Amino acid sequence: MSDLKKINHRFVTCFQSSGRIGKSTAFQGILTWARFAGISVAAVDCDAEHRTLSKLFPEAAFVDATRSNDEFLQLIMDLPDAPLAVADFPAQATDFLLGAMESLRVLDALDARETRMTILMFAADDPTATASMAKTYRALGDRADYLLVKNPARFRSQAFDESALAELFRKNKVPVLELPAVTTTTLQKIAAASAEKKKHLTFSDAVKVPSIHQMCRFEIEHFLNRVFVQCEDAERILIPDSTTLENKVFRPADRLARPVIDEFNPLDIHE
Repeated sequence: MSDLKKINHRFVTCFQSSGRIGKSTAFQGILTWARFAGISVAAVDCDAEHRTLSKLFPEAAFVDATRSNDEFLQLIMDLPDAPLAVADFPAQATDFLLGAMESLRVLDALDARETRMTILMFAADDPTATASMAKTYRALGDRADYLLVKNPARFRSQAFDESALAELFRKNKVPVLELPAVTTTTLQKIAAASAEKKKHLTFSDAVKVPSIHQMCRFEIEHFLNRVFVQCEDAERILIPDSTTLENKVFRPADRLARPVIDEFNPLDIHE
């Protein structure tokens, strides 16, 4: 953790270079959880090509922060004055981002602002993703916090799990966010409903749309529930002060009271 006596802001982002690893899905989950929890949150879309975050959250600011050091400096100088800010950078920008972080002394500037960075690290066996993850950790070290994201629907992580960095993360008790898989059918239903309503629907929007089949809405609810639980478990690195949580996820008080299915033998039939 930081040497700061008090952290007033969290700046959550990802520097990994690989595309299609689930960054926008993870950010959507974190933003949706923060809103559920009653945390004031701001989103900044820095991906000029896709603009996925600002399509899902139209209130998100857009800053082409990887175009030059000037734009990146402006982003840091103008970070929203909210407890939590999330920025979505484009793929293939690791070297630029880490170079700008060093030359502009961004970590020192964030310290002065009482802001702590949390970096999403995607545990993918893809060589580009792994290399950019290692570069990021070497550059930032313990001056940032990390959230390890696993997305088994897109990438295997066996090679990463056996790496030295994975062992270091386990030793440092880095929280893990595992994104539940969502079927292609449900994603297609969300896309169809988005086209019908002429707006990009978030998962929290889609779960309220009656035209989306109930089973698909159940699956979306499952995704949100799992992500919310994991975000709450990782709140120490996602928000500056846990006492600001207005709403917490419901957790059964006594899970042991549930029937133990493994004790039932379906072949043991009694007349």
